[in-house]
Amino acid sequence: MMRNSFSTERQKQIQSIPSSKDIDRIRRSIKSKLRDLLLFDLAVETGVTASQLLQLKIKDLTDLNVGDEILVLTGKQKRNEPVTMGPKTYKSFQHYILKNRPGLNDPLFKSRKGKEALSLPSASRLVSSWFERVGLEGMSGFLSLRKTWETRLRKPKTEKISPLTPESPYSINSIQTPTMQELAYKELERAIVTARIKPGERLVAEKLAKQMGISTIPIREAIGRLEARNFVTVQPKKGAAVNALSEENLKEMLEIRFLLELPAARKAAAAATQDTIETIKRLNHRYISAQQKNDADMALSANREFHFTIYKGANMPILLAMIENLWDQVSPYYHLMFRQTLFHDPHTGTAYHKKIIQGMVANDPREVSKWLEIDLSESAAFVADVMRKL
Repeated sequence: MMRNSFSTERQKQIQSIPSSKDIDRIRRSIKSKLRDLLLFDLAVETGVTASQLLQLKIKDLTDLNVGDEILVLTGKQKRNEPVTMGPKTYKSFQHYILKNRPGLNDPLFKSRKGKEALSLPSASRLVSSWFERVGLEGMSGFLSLRKTWETRLRKPKTEKISPLTPESPYSINSIQTPTMQELAYKELERAIVTARIKPGERLVAEKLAKQMGISTIPIREAIGRLEARNFVTVQPKKGAAVNALSEENLKEMLEIRFLLELPAARKAAAAATQDTIETIKRLNHRYISAQQKNDADMALSANREFHFTIYKGANMPILLAMIENLWDQVSPYYHLMFRQTLFHDPHTGTAYHKKIIQGMVANDPREVSKWLEIDLSESAAFVADVMRKL
């Protein structure tokens, strides 16, 4: 006769994680890898199969608190009790969301190399590597995680998981899982910045809500925030539309970039460390490789990381935040540039990057500022030229 989760015979063959200390050892060993930590906590606190966990999307856990039912999982279980959000899963999910800002429809567990969900073979190898790392032998991958839930963490039907309560007398608010409105805002912002929603395109709340699988309320709130940041214009009777690109705006943004980015680069050059220099060299190699492969997305990512690695070296977080906001607004222009390869000289940006690196190596603020100014100016001129030809 079969039991709810495993057959009696199979349970005898599978080992659970021996102790709470061993569970904590595994968690400590992967705590810097937020995706892995979330996968471990969710598997151990729910006892759900690997294939079902890997089908989850961000929206499936959004807005849930400790003890809330994970509806998409409960319906797939043969056992009687509901699948609920555990306290460790709750915290891991908060950290994962706040760090990565994924979209609502993104897989909860993405592969390292792409945007697709982590495959079952890859996930199984990952779990095995956790056990090896802490020296646990005889484990059976995800089955051992399920057995751990079955034998150590499974709650009686009458027992409810209590919500998280403050353990400190300090008068501060707990960090909550981002709301639907926050996630909708970040997804729309990312779609505009990466030109998946193109300049001039209308934003229809009903269509966006249907695509994201949520109501129109968080969409409308997100559009309002985007309007406040000058990404979107909302007009009576016409609705919302992504702000169109213009040479006038491009020119103004270039002038502001000079005011913000050149001082940051000069200060960073004076304080450049060997780690910073090695990082920007590696990023420039990635940038060159992306251009050779005609990979616009990779080139954009490498170019951004190259510049921001330098700016972070200025150790001026307020200035860095201002630069980041401006880069988000100029990003659609650069997506236009990197995708117009017929017009583009792939060696120009690389040459300027090399000069900037040489200035960083020499701790020469004037040299770095000089070549950065040329790099920004040439890029803006190229974008303007492309806009005239399209």
